[in-house]
Amino acid sequence: MISVKQGIRCFSTSLLRLTNYGFIGLGEMGQHMGRHIYNKLQPDDKLYVYDLNPENSKKFVKTVTEVTPGNKQLLIPLDSVSDFVHKVDSQLDYIMTMVPEGKHVQSVVEELVQNYQKCTTDISKVSTTLLDSSTIDIPTSIEVHKYVKQQIPHFDFIDAPVSGGVAGARKGTLSFMLSRETHDDISPSLTTLLSKMGTNIFPCGKTHGTGLAAKLSNNYLLAVTNLAVADSFQLAKSFGLDLKNYAKLVSVSTGKSWASVDNCPIKGVYPKENDLPADRDFKGGFITKLTRKDLVLATQSAQSNNRFLFLGEVGKKWYDKACEREDLATKDLGVLFEWLEELSEKDK
Repeated sequence: MISVKQGIRCFSTSLLRLTNYGFIGLGEMGQHMGRHIYNKLQPDDKLYVYDLNPENSKKFVKTVTEVTPGNKQLLIPLDSVSDFVHKVDSQLDYIMTMVPEGKHVQSVVEELVQNYQKCTTDISKVSTTLLDSSTIDIPTSIEVHKYVKQQIPHFDFIDAPVSGGVAGARKGTLSFMLSRETHDDISPSLTTLLSKMGTNIFPCGKTHGTGLAAKLSNNYLLAVTNLAVADSFQLAKSFGLDLKNYAKLVSVSTGKSWASVDNCPIKGVYPKENDLPADRDFKGGFITKLTRKDLVLATQSAQSNNRFLFLGEVGKKWYDKACEREDLATKDLGVLFEWLEELSEKDK
């Protein structure tokens, strides 16, 4: 426990609102996730938001309040992580994080906990749940969970990574993976929060970190499948096939996958309203360097679990090579289809 010489009065001790939400990390995914929470706030709810980049916060506030002005009074942007403790109307029920790496999650949670410990206001009235939807390494997440339970036992820290990418975040169709054994172990209020942003909630196990284990296993599959899709479509092209027709064939055949259909790398295959990255020069979407990050995390986790991944090293080789180029690293992973053609041309 941190020693504090002078206590600091935090939130108001007045009657709690229906639900108070906090959201930290308003990047490509967070912008949309936070938007869905904002749009579905009840009249007595409040949503507090923060991003390390002030421009992201400004963009978020401007976008959501212009589209849904009726909830404007329920949204409060904050200037720092500590503000989630000291500049809120009442103690928050949930504080959600969507940040790049484990070190960022650790830093945010430690700052929150340390500021809660400085409060002279009674923090036992509400059991604040820290909910992390970032994709980070399992050991760090376990360490953060232990830290929270040791420092403030009635608080909780749950790993709740997501699948569905930017498109899923935009549409509100994300899948959440939680370290909970059954649906009965997920509180109704947490189910309500997650249902604002997604359509699927999967309990993955009672041990903390099982949500991340499911996420990394899934994203390992995505990474290697994406390479296979790019290779397959280039093979079809080499045979002189019409790639739009081939893409439609694959969508109803045994080669069907998320990478070949929902994130099809061929332009113009699906209606414009599908808003696929291929039709936007692969801008936005789930970028290549994040795919590589998840592949590396999955490989490392497999090693610590004494599991050899047969496609781990070969997949990492090609993602490493692609990420040497900034124009590939920062575009949607479907861009590897075009990159493989460039590689083939060089080898001729």
